[in-house]
Amino acid sequence: MKQEFTPKELQKMEQQRRKKRNVKDFINKDYIDEKGDAIVDVVINDRSQLFSPYSNKMLLKNEIFTYLDTIADPIPNIYPLVINFIVTDLSTINQEYVKEALKRYYWFSYKAMESKLKRDFIFIFVYFILGLLLIIGFNLINFNELGINSTWQSVIESVITIFVWVIVWESISQLIIGRKEKKDEMLNEKQMALAEIKFYESLSDADTKVN
Repeated sequence: MKQEFTPKELQKMEQQRRKKRNVKDFINKDYIDEKGDAIVDVVINDRSQLFSPYSNKMLLKNEIFTYLDTIADPIPNIYPLVINFIVTDLSTINQEYVKEALKRYYWFSYKAMESKLKRDFIFIFVYFILGLLLIIGFNLINFNELGINSTWQSVIESVITIFVWVIVWESISQLIIGRKEKKDEMLNEKQMALAEIKFYESLSDADTKVN
């Protein structure tokens, strides 16, 4: 499993950090420690809150991922992420298993987003080529030889023009707007997958270790 961000991803993360200056004070106040790490605490009162009771494979509960996504998403990816699991009795859980399960979930999610982004780019390219071919085809076809009068030619031209504009605009919006949002989501998932995961029996223990 890849264990670091690429130079391009680091550059993009730095750009995001600069754009999020309005959020920076809030983030620094509530999440960033003295070493510059983003700290997220997950308090587990007992083992049943960590694993799904409906599976024999010890799957982590979806609520854990939902909570982490909600808390960690606003944190700029430039900050190293540390997830502290606060469990009353650490002897009741396999810490290494929880680490691997969490990292595996977010790494697979990241790779799935990466694959989808590549497929989306192919579709964007296909849409653009299709629109181009329709424009060229319309101008090459001699509708008079086909027995189509000028009125119907105007109707066909209007329909093709609208259709081409729709698919071209869809391509542009996906390439410029949608693609950026998806890349941001990908970096969020990668930040989670590369997070350092620690375990403590109380919040005071976690604070003591940090300080």
